[in-house]
Amino acid sequence: MKKLLLITGDIAAGKSTFSGKLSARYNIFTLQKDTVKEILGERVTWHNREENKALSDAAIEIMCHVFSRNAATEADMILEANFHEKELEALHSLARRNQYDVLTLVLQGDAEVLYQRYIHRMKEENRHPVHLSTTLDQKEDFLKNAEFIRTEKVPGKALVIDATDFSCQDDPAVLIQIDNFIRR
Repeated sequence: MKKLLLITGDIAAGKSTFSGKLSARYNIFTLQKDTVKEILGERVTWHNREENKALSDAAIEIMCHVFSRNAATEADMILEANFHEKELEALHSLARRNQYDVLTLVLQGDAEVLYQRYIHRMKEENRHPVHLSTTLDQKEDFLKNAEFIRTEKVPGKALVIDATDFSCQDDPAVLIQIDNFIRR
């Protein structure tokens, strides 16, 4: 059966890095929301958080469209984003219609550690401007966002991974579970 691996979870949990590693490990096409959003942000003018959020929503819609078109090729696929419950439900529905088996990786970590990682990324790394218009640099907002993300229900099979540090990305126990899903 065709496989769809969804990667979601906390902000600054290493979702994009992990999706890239898994893409290389399994030789599977991967689509990351941040990449799509950055391309959109180069072409579409945005001035505030609401317009930036619209770019995020458009990026998710594009990812869903690409997945639906990819389904015709019967190729496995990895999609990575901080998906919300309704988006996950829509992807699961689309996957069922196209006979894909789905596993969702939910990366979560200590919120204090992830907040510090987020601040470092925003201040020390050369992040694209589309990632800089949030209020999540305020610790209270970041922690509220983390709480909200963790209330989202994840349909179907899910593997919750402690991403407080990046060792989870090379953890044999985690990789064996993903291997079993992909190769089954």
